[in-house]
Amino acid sequence: MFLDEERSVAFELVPHMASALEAASLLELERGESHRLANMFRTIGQPGLAVATTLAGGGVSAVSLAQLHTWVGAHCPSLAVMMTMHHHTVAGVMAASSFLPDIQGLLSAVARDNLLVASGFAEGRAHADILESTMAVEKTAHGYVVNGSKKPCTMTHHFDAITFGVNYIDPDGQTHLGIGVGFAGDSSIERKKFWSVPHLQAADSHEVMFNNLLVPESMMYFSKVVDDQLDDDQQGTGNHLFAIWFQLLASASYLGMASALARRALSSHKGSPDDRALLLTDLQGATMALRDLAVSIDENRFLRRDLARAQATRFAVQEAVNRISTRAFEIIGGMAFMSDEEVAYLLVATRVLAFHPTSRAASSHFLCEQLS
Repeated sequence: MFLDEERSVAFELVPHMASALEAASLLELERGESHRLANMFRTIGQPGLAVATTLAGGGVSAVSLAQLHTWVGAHCPSLAVMMTMHHHTVAGVMAASSFLPDIQGLLSAVARDNLLVASGFAEGRAHADILESTMAVEKTAHGYVVNGSKKPCTMTHHFDAITFGVNYIDPDGQTHLGIGVGFAGDSSIERKKFWSVPHLQAADSHEVMFNNLLVPESMMYFSKVVDDQLDDDQQGTGNHLFAIWFQLLASASYLGMASALARRALSSHKGSPDDRALLLTDLQGATMALRDLAVSIDENRFLRRDLARAQATRFAVQEAVNRISTRAFEIIGGMAFMSDEEVAYLLVATRVLAFHPTSRAASSHFLCEQLS
């Protein structure tokens, strides 16, 4: 059965959400209010899956989490995007907690209270650590004052907490990379409409602005060991945690969207055997590439060359997603395109993976350096 293994994982990890997604039509979910998806994620989607069991979380492996994202992507693309931003942030923070032990309190709260966490990170911006930020940070007697914005920011109106990279320069001129945390009810956090296209609109991706947001020292986490105590090969280990997790979960989510088109094509019994075989080959190849990346994450491989492999995997999957969706679209045929709105919606939605950082052009030098 198509996506059978992914479906089993979904019903094992989030049975109530999986049942709800199967019972609803894709377009009904995609064109509904974003709060419906956010509430579903918060109440029956287990936001603490990526948190360790020692912190009351699910302790789910990267392999299982990627399979879950693929299955959700096939049933509700906007929810898969929401989950990508939340889970890559929480999983990255979980992995970085060895560098930032004080942040474990936030992780426990996510698991205990089912908090939704928005991502305000650079998310793999080329030639910059993921914790680097364009936001202005000023140290005061009461904590840190943060100004700046993040757009698009998924779950703009529905997050409980938002994490963001900080780039603080102390009075001695030394730069400190770290993680700041803000909370939804703070009056210094403003939301502004940004996303205007209909595709993936239910993911609630708009602009979040920080206007003199005061972050107490207890909610600002700086690493004292990342980079400056590591050798050249390991440089960036702590910062790469977030980027590698992001490439895995984003790729898995969009592969799910392409899989939804492939499922329609295969069930239509149209197309030549060659076309159908090529479709299945790309699906299998992309699935196994993501499985290999997930296994490396579960083995705690987060060095520079691992980031390069993660980026290369993402671009390979991105190309496969494009081929899968295009071939499936052609097999399904023009009559289905004219009579089934989901077909056209999914075709466009799969292309959005190309717009997530980091870009292929910006990564070329790094990939050649690390992989050649």
